Amino acid sequence: MTFTHLMTVAALTLASPLVLGQTHTYCCTDAAGHRACGDTLPQVCYERAYREVTPGGRVLREIEAPLTTDQRTKRDAELKVQRDKAIKEAEAKRRDRVLLDSYATVEEIDGRGEREIAQINVDLKRAKAQEADLLAARAKLEKLKPVSGAIPRDVVEDLMTNASELSAARSIIDSKQRDIDATRARFNADHTRFMELTQTAQPRATP
Repeated sequence: MTFTHLMTVAALTLASPLVLGQTHTYCCTDAAGHRACGDTLPQVCYERAYREVTPGGRVLREIEAPLTTDQRTKRDAELKVQRDKAIKEAEAKRRDRVLLDSYATVEEIDGRGEREIAQINVDLKRAKAQEADLLAARAKLEKLKPVSGAIPRDVVEDLMTNASELSAARSIIDSKQRDIDATRARFNADHTRFMELTQTAQPRATP
């Protein structure tokens, strides 16, 4: 073995502890407030915040402690609120785009609202006319009841049919009236929002 070879082996032998020593250290503060460190994460550091440190003392990274059950619940609730808010804002923007794409003026909005309400009113009037006819028919049937004794079977059946049809007609009347209220509210809201988006709202004259 040559002298140069011996010197190389010796240098590597002396350097090997230093090379092997280039491991990172994991440190945390335990429950008692003491610093705990190790080449691997000490057991007392489990479920706690810790730091990964170089042999020279430089902090490579800091790891936060895992969240507790309560903290996770609170975080999840906050994230849900943020997601719901983002969804609502996106939906509001979508409705605004549709509104602006659908109408050029507030007059168009008002005109369409009036037409839709007029159509619902046609159905409403038809249902009210049916109600009036059924009430008149019931009045005639009531007159067929004898002053005393049993009511004829056909009269009883006609009264039951009349009551069922009258209930259905009144249900339609209630539904159409709700439709009118909802349609009016929707187009009023569209009118107001369109004015806000186009910045053309004018102050209303004071009566």
